[in-house]
Amino acid sequence: MSDKPSPPARVSLEDVAQRSGVSTATVSRVLNGSASVRQSRREAVERACEELGYVINRAARTLASRRSMTIGAVVPTLATETFSRPLASFQQKIHQSGYTLLLANSDFDPQTELNEVNKLVEYGIDALMLVGNSHHPRLWERINQQGIPCIQTFSVDQRYPSVGYDNQLAASEMTAHLLALGHQKFGVIVGTPPSNDRISERITGTRNALAAAGLQLDEANLISSAFTMNEARQAMFQLLDGPNPPTAVICGNDLLAFGAMRAATERYLRIPGDISITGFNDYEYAEHLEHPLTTMRVELAQIGLCAADYLLATLNGEDAPRQTQLKPELIVRGSSGSAPRQR
Repeated sequence: MSDKPSPPARVSLEDVAQRSGVSTATVSRVLNGSASVRQSRREAVERACEELGYVINRAARTLASRRSMTIGAVVPTLATETFSRPLASFQQKIHQSGYTLLLANSDFDPQTELNEVNKLVEYGIDALMLVGNSHHPRLWERINQQGIPCIQTFSVDQRYPSVGYDNQLAASEMTAHLLALGHQKFGVIVGTPPSNDRISERITGTRNALAAAGLQLDEANLISSAFTMNEARQAMFQLLDGPNPPTAVICGNDLLAFGAMRAATERYLRIPGDISITGFNDYEYAEHLEHPLTTMRVELAQIGLCAADYLLATLNGEDAPRQTQLKPELIVRGSSGSAPRQR
């Protein structure tokens, strides 16, 4: 005889039903995220699952329902609030309907994004969330072949389902705010790889607003290779040492604006007395900086919620708006002020 202990028996759906005092059908509805189960019974089932260590057999469920109960998302980076905040609300929303989020990072590279989407499709995702409307030429071909619902975020695209905002208009409004304060010398600090259509559109919006005022953005004053706070700090030094130092600097997000403000302070420049600096997105810390940041407030959590609502409705065979356009709000704080007098 072998002294090796027998493996513990697998906990079944019937075991959970017996422990919680409900039917197996009720247990199944709870595990599938159905909203039709009374809260007391739901809590009893969840407590029984935890006590017994019950684990859902995802493979069996997929075969039975032809769904994996997973939704994929590919974002450019997780290093900023720009994407972490909408992802948090997106995950919370789909979780309430019984779905699990599978997440990938493209690092702003279209080929990497395509590779990650291919992997998510191989894992059998039921739906997909993407960022922006600039992708690898074969991406939508792959998605359409699989017939899975997909939504783009952060920009509005009439060709495909999307939730976002008008990036050109947002940048124009920020530029108009600084023009109204008398600024004529502008600088821009952004990170804009080829796939970042959002930043490219904002640069266009800034140029258009300046052109309407009879001004232009000097090429030397456009720095498009800053992705971190320290890179923005170095970019600000480059602007200040350049041939036409700006009195107003527009940054691609609040993190870059913070780096630019650090550099200005190190050069003993007054903010906003000597130079105005603006951000984008209205991160949580923006209003708590030494110089509270003027920025464009984007409802980042709302982007995630709208994306989740569209995918869940589509998966359930319900009608959902293909395009949702949000309106960023200009938040004026202490980092922007009147242009300094010419000496």
